[in-house]
Amino acid sequence: MLYDDMNEHPENSGTAPQRDRAPAPRNGEIEVPIPRRTTPASVHAWLDGDLPEAAVRRGDTARDVEFWNRLNRDITVRRQMQTPAYVYDRIMQSLPQTAPSTATPWWRKPFGMTPLMVAAIAAGMLALGFAVAALLK
Repeated sequence: MLYDDMNEHPENSGTAPQRDRAPAPRNGEIEVPIPRRTTPASVHAWLDGDLPEAAVRRGDTARDVEFWNRLNRDITVRRQMQTPAYVYDRIMQSLPQTAPSTATPWWRKPFGMTPLMVAAIAAGMLALGFAVAALLK
């Protein structure tokens, strides 16, 4: 019998007999085994071009051959797809007409100073002046 005790603090503090408990799976954590199927070596040889299709299309490998043929047809169709002209035109029209400005170097950018920056620089220069005067004295 599996028993999941939802009471975090048992009243009799562990004097109850131990029960067989299986850890309850949390929501979304249930493991479901996925059956593993390997592709037969003959199908690999056919895909590599070593065997003709008729030699491989027998028994249980017919399903694999059909899958790869269908995939090849779909890929061939998708390779031939092209973007319609109206979509290309809409993309080109949505691009900006002006070229982006190049990044200007830091020494050519405008430099602005706030009053707080001016006060901090003045205080630093004053302190540096006092330090130099003390060294020369």
